[in-house]
Amino acid sequence: MKNKAVYIIASTFIVMSSSALAADKVDVDFYGKIHVSTDYLYDGHDGGFNVSSNSSRIGVKASHVISPELELIGQIERGVDVSEGSSTMKARSTYVGLRGDWGTVRVGYYSSPTMSMMSAIDEFRDRIGEGRNIVRQDAANMDRRLKSGVHYQSPAWQGFTLAVHYGTTETEGTTVDNKNDVFNTSLTYNTGSWTFIGGYQNDNKNPQQTVEGSRFAVIKAGDGWRIAAVAQHVSGLTDAVAATPTSMNAWGVTGRYQLSDKYWLRGQVFGRSYKNSADDSLLATVGVDRVITPRLTWYLLGSSTQNSGNAIANVTGGGYGDSMVVLAGDDPIAISTGVVFSF
Repeated sequence: MKNKAVYIIASTFIVMSSSALAADKVDVDFYGKIHVSTDYLYDGHDGGFNVSSNSSRIGVKASHVISPELELIGQIERGVDVSEGSSTMKARSTYVGLRGDWGTVRVGYYSSPTMSMMSAIDEFRDRIGEGRNIVRQDAANMDRRLKSGVHYQSPAWQGFTLAVHYGTTETEGTTVDNKNDVFNTSLTYNTGSWTFIGGYQNDNKNPQQTVEGSRFAVIKAGDGWRIAAVAQHVSGLTDAVAATPTSMNAWGVTGRYQLSDKYWLRGQVFGRSYKNSADDSLLATVGVDRVITPRLTWYLLGSSTQNSGNAIANVTGGGYGDSMVVLAGDDPIAISTGVVFSF
């Protein structure tokens, strides 16, 4: 009887100790991406060869179970330059938050919902010829991480997912009036092989300028293929020369097709125009990916932009590390080959 009591006490102590250890456990995951390309860049007058580090990064993710219904999450991510030897580590999505059945809240520096929309449809993200070269220009910027922000994402309900993001200020340091704040949101609906996304942003640049933008996207995915389209309207812009109000309309069509187990063909076309202006731009990019392993991809692509009037749309920019200076009306061209190694 005495031995049985000792056994019960010991078993209880072991269970309680295991529970305490489990409650104190923190899961940590180190990750990164090295993305380097060799490129021929032509600005419309001269051309040359370059090596570029394209949104290469390292990061740490951590999670801690507070209770069966609540989890603490956090991430620290920094961009690294593996082509020019720069010691600067640029900030990327970094936050702390809570996750439960009711959704996820993140506080910190995080991608806006409309930025995530473009990530979902762009076939050349962080490469030459990506769509942000068209849909983003100066104050017309719906593709950025919001500073000092609070981000909420709901769980999926009847196919719908809501994301709401408030950036308290886009200026450095503290604010006492929130006059430079940003509100950004998106609503996603998934049904079968179709995905529909609508997004909106209200950006208070200063007391004299508020830039509003709306974006709509649709994605159709099949076995070994995908097509997508996006349309965008941004109002409240000010022309840098004439100081007159204007607005931007932009659009894009993207697609991919699996040629074999290892090869993917990708292509996309983006265009933009401005109200009361002849500054139209058209960007076309086509390329092929070779999946060497699930963590290593090689690619080859070509991209060209046609600019009219005073338009200055580029083939470089966005997540691509180096950027050309394009003069108004010039037509830049680029050919790029690179490797993406994820770990």
